[in-house]
Amino acid sequence: MNILAIETSCDDTCAAVLNDDRILSNVVSSQTNLHKKWGGVVPDIAKRAHQKRIEPVIMEALSKGFNLPKSLFDKRDLKTMMAKIDVIAVTKGPGLAIALSVGVNKAKELAIKYNKKLVAVNHVEGHIMANWAKNSKGLPERNIELPALAMTVSGGHTKLIVIKSPPNPLFDERGGMASFEYQVVGETLDDAAGEALDKAAKLMGFGYPGGPIIEKLAESGDINFLELPRPMADKKILDYSFSGLKTSFYYKIKDWPKEMVIEKANDLAASYQNAVFDMLLRKFKLAAEKYEPKTLLASGGVMANKELRKRIRKLAKELKLPVYMPNKKILDTDNAGMIGVAGYFMALKEEWADPETLDRDPRMNFNLPPAPSLTRRGV
Repeated sequence: MNILAIETSCDDTCAAVLNDDRILSNVVSSQTNLHKKWGGVVPDIAKRAHQKRIEPVIMEALSKGFNLPKSLFDKRDLKTMMAKIDVIAVTKGPGLAIALSVGVNKAKELAIKYNKKLVAVNHVEGHIMANWAKNSKGLPERNIELPALAMTVSGGHTKLIVIKSPPNPLFDERGGMASFEYQVVGETLDDAAGEALDKAAKLMGFGYPGGPIIEKLAESGDINFLELPRPMADKKILDYSFSGLKTSFYYKIKDWPKEMVIEKANDLAASYQNAVFDMLLRKFKLAAEKYEPKTLLASGGVMANKELRKRIRKLAKELKLPVYMPNKKILDTDNAGMIGVAGYFMALKEEWADPETLDRDPRMNFNLPPAPSLTRRGV
């Protein structure tokens, strides 16, 4: 099954080509430089950039996926390349509404014009499925035993999700699981972890995106420099809250002269990042102790942080559980490869979307039974 995947949930224009769950090409056109001076993503700018870049990015993904020299690939070849595609997978949500529209509309246009099957993918599920992604040679081969506990951490979401196989699971021809059941057991009630890191960098007077800046500064900083709170540290609560931490950090440094903030930037970053990571891992551990998974998974843009990956491996060793994270940095951040993997599993279950009626869903979530509590899921 050849899949063309499209992802435009925020500020990266992405397209990928897959053969089943094997990624043949994965193209990302970043808009970071367009949004830097504004200190965050500007919706109108993101939309216009997506509109300008979506066709070239798709064509580049197709040319790389099918090993066609870029110099020979133009719009006249699109029909030939699309003839090789069986399914189109596109991010439906959650995400920035006007950004999602660009990808969804392009996917619908191609599906109708070239008579292709279409699947609408949940962006968060895409991040989870990045752990199942393989390269063109079918590597890495991972035996991910279920149930698994997944932590997804990015600028837009922070969730703890239990992944189970349903009573009558569907398997693909290679014996891989093609059907999953999800249960969100914890999530942020306000800011996502990545957003909290970005805001801390902004409070210190640094640029966007702030997460990588905080990571770099923290490498040589003192994690005990500032005493910061760990909101919702109650052991009976699996949800996150980063707003109080951000507010505390603001009041700690709001009266500092700029020169002092710069002088102590490494220590400030280390203290703040340590607090965020402590909170992430505390809940991850509590959830693992409650739900007793056979495997731990971690993914999302913040997982590009080396220190966080190191701490998660340490936690997995402590819990005596195998842990898997995307094996390439591009699979941590927003990309279409992960959307294609999720789309592959959906296609096996024939979960087709109607290209005539498909619409974006900025607040899209998993189709789950109601949680015991609407706001706090306890142990």
